[in-house]
Amino acid sequence: MTIREAVERSRGHIEKCEPSFGKRVGAWYSELMSKKIPVLIYCSVRTPQEQEELYARGRTKAGTKVTNARGIPPQSLHIDLGKGSHAIDYVPLARTPSGDLVASWDDDHTYSICQKIAQKHELRHLDWEQPHLEDARIAGWRELIAPQKQEIKKKISLVNKRPWSSR
Repeated sequence: MTIREAVERSRGHIEKCEPSFGKRVGAWYSELMSKKIPVLIYCSVRTPQEQEELYARGRTKAGTKVTNARGIPPQSLHIDLGKGSHAIDYVPLARTPSGDLVASWDDDHTYSICQKIAQKHELRHLDWEQPHLEDARIAGWRELIAPQKQEIKKKISLVNKRPWSSR
């Protein structure tokens, strides 16, 4: 992979983020690039079904566990609930002798640097998911689904109070 390909792919994922989160991710990414720390953002938005597939790994499907977040109901900040993703997954890139860039999944030192820079941009990392950053301005996925739950409760409440209205 070339640096241009990595930047284009990463920028594409930044555009799929919720706007204010995307701005902070973009600023974080630009700071890394200015410090000559190449990373690839390889995931931003996932469908609930894609999240369920990841959740199944190491549980009902072969492989090691990759996430603790279900897709249905939506428990991941990667799931777009209307305005874009509130999470990204990234990997540091290392140069090969031929000059190409390859994913460096075990580069704990670079992950640590990326996470420290992320804090300045209000991005939170999770101790159990090294390549993951999420929006530190929100407490978590429950905060994002709370408005949807309230809307459902209102509708149920109206039906229970006025059962004749649905006849």
